[in-house]
Amino acid sequence: MAKNKKSSAKAKQTRKKQSKKLPIIISCVIVAIIIAASAILTVSCSSQQNRNNELCTYQWIPSTAKNASGDEVEMSEIYNTNYTSYQGSLTFNEDGRFSLWLSPGTADDGTHTGSFTVNSDDEIEAFFDDGTNTKFKIERKNGTANGIIINYNDYEIYFSH
Repeated sequence: MAKNKKSSAKAKQTRKKQSKKLPIIISCVIVAIIIAASAILTVSCSSQQNRNNELCTYQWIPSTAKNASGDEVEMSEIYNTNYTSYQGSLTFNEDGRFSLWLSPGTADDGTHTGSFTVNSDDEIEAFFDDGTNTKFKIERKNGTANGIIINYNDYEIYFSH
């Protein structure tokens, strides 16, 4: 009987040690998961910031446009005027805001503003202040953004820098 008490006492001691180790192991696993999630978030935010900065570097100017049939049209058709000297623009700011101007007159006359998110290397999601949203396509050459295509009214407009 003495043996049973001894082995029973040892078993209890082993269980106590194991039960003390379990919270430590769980805590270490949780800390490791938090560190991994933070690292992934940091890399993701850094990548997102690099894509945003690339867009913010340039003032984008409309260079060509196509109608619904895919035929190239003059920019004067977009501006609904006979003058061809009007110039639109598309700018992205580091604070996640953008400004789109495609109207005759001054930029104050027809500027559309909103916020944007770069979803991937080839897509921007634009949220206009009036509550509408759309997607802009990013064209790349050798990994660098060299054009942005937006749908505006019934036209597809290509912006370059």
